[in-house]
Amino acid sequence: MSNSFNNPLTKLLTTVGSIMLFGNMIYTFLINTEPFLYFRSPLFKIFTYGGAACIMAGAFLLPMILNFFSFTGRRAAPITSGQLVEARVNKWKLLNKNSNNPRVVVELTILPPDRMGYDITHKQELSQTQINKLQNGAMIQVLVSAADPNNIQIQ
Repeated sequence: MSNSFNNPLTKLLTTVGSIMLFGNMIYTFLINTEPFLYFRSPLFKIFTYGGAACIMAGAFLLPMILNFFSFTGRRAAPITSGQLVEARVNKWKLLNKNSNNPRVVVELTILPPDRMGYDITHKQELSQTQINKLQNGAMIQVLVSAADPNNIQIQ
């Protein structure tokens, strides 16, 4: 699952906004003229409001937009018709550990009886008993969709 706070654009906006605000505050103390004249200048307003806008956009607005349009939380439709075949687990990784049904990424070699085996990377939520069966080199049962052989479901 992706985290929208780790997006490069989010990091860039919050960093630029922080630099603008802190640079503006530091410049206020470093100028030799009366600081109150600087407070009325357009440069002060640009850096203050622009920095605050960058931080707000990077920390709040952009992550909400990215979460709204991301497809990471949507589940695939269950397979209604397909074939139960053997698959070899090449590699697997647990994505979220703190859930009742953790999500895993599994690299499998599907071994259908009627054709040559093929490799696939699959994400699915599994129960703890199903996760215990996942070991590198282990053979597991998967349901392969009749319409799309790349659409599978671990049994």
